[in-house]
Amino acid sequence: MNRPTEYRPNAIALTIAGSDPSGGAGLQADLKTFQQFGVYGASVVTMITAQNSLGVRRVENLPTDLVLDQLDAVLDDFQPVVAKTGALGTAETIDAIHQAAQRFNFPLIVDPVMVSKHGDSLVSDDAVAAYRRLLPKAFLVTPNRFELEKLTGIALNTNQDVAKAIHDLHQMGARFVLAKMGHIDGQSEHILGSGKENIAIQSKQFDTQNTHGAGCVLSSVITALIALGETDLKRIIQRAIRQVSISIHNTQAIGKGRGPVETRVLANEPDELTS
Repeated sequence: MNRPTEYRPNAIALTIAGSDPSGGAGLQADLKTFQQFGVYGASVVTMITAQNSLGVRRVENLPTDLVLDQLDAVLDDFQPVVAKTGALGTAETIDAIHQAAQRFNFPLIVDPVMVSKHGDSLVSDDAVAAYRRLLPKAFLVTPNRFELEKLTGIALNTNQDVAKAIHDLHQMGARFVLAKMGHIDGQSEHILGSGKENIAIQSKQFDTQNTHGAGCVLSSVITALIALGETDLKRIIQRAIRQVSISIHNTQAIGKGRGPVETRVLANEPDELTS
């Protein structure tokens, strides 16, 4: 049986996220990513969606008590090394995850799914406020530029605005921040904030519309590498960005619309796609 060289039997990661039946994003993308790195994935479902590469047709948030029952069932039996959140849906569920996270003895990565990469709001204002309350439990938070604006109330018009917004997330309690800034001057740019310095990480921009789930996959690669025992967060994130670049570069159209990134090549050795 061929396994990634990083394979470790006790590498267990948990995703708390919504379901995407097309497999491009959400917990399906998370679990596929974990598997590619030899990490065992457990999942807690927060919402059911009816979506495909053409768009989202319906969203049903699961009752908060059912979300918590799933979480309790997993944690009563398994010991994750790390967990990540995706779409949590309602303020009630976000607050419940916040309370549950008080007893986590493992790091939590928060992907605050609130605003689409095109700037469309996905949650209510009270859910945004609940995400702010969750931030003190976040080892790492990974907002896109619109989510960074939503969380901080700062319009990101200049580099100084971005630096101030990242600083504010640290002040809210997040230990590390990875801001996904999108395409800038022909490059895809991310900024890693440690609370002491901000580091810009660029990768190649590819001419493709097949990027569905890229944010989910990025946070999942980071989660998987932490599950495997990696500890240098800068190197983890640089590698994760390279791996997602490889996936986007190797993506072939799946479906009739905005197709998913190609997770089946994720564990390939990264090349020089970032700086």
